[in-house]
Amino acid sequence: MSRRTRTLIGIVAIELLLAGGWIWLHGMALASPHATRDSTRVIGEVFGGAMGLLLALSPLLYLLARSNDRKAAAGQARIH
Repeated sequence: MSRRTRTLIGIVAIELLLAGGWIWLHGMALASPHATRDSTRVIGEVFGGAMGLLLALSPLLYLLARSNDRKAAAGQARIH
């Protein structure tokens, strides 16, 4: 499996984990009698910020993985 594929799978997996964590914590905050009124907003901002940061970095991570794939392919071509 190429580094590009692993990078894309990793990004999707992390995004899904963050989305699941946001849904879980949001539900806990709604059901908790001890949560403040702003807790759901804060949870949304934090998880949304983390997801946005990962998506903003994903093109750079993908290009880096593609570069590493090309270097590895060039190295394999020299060996054979």
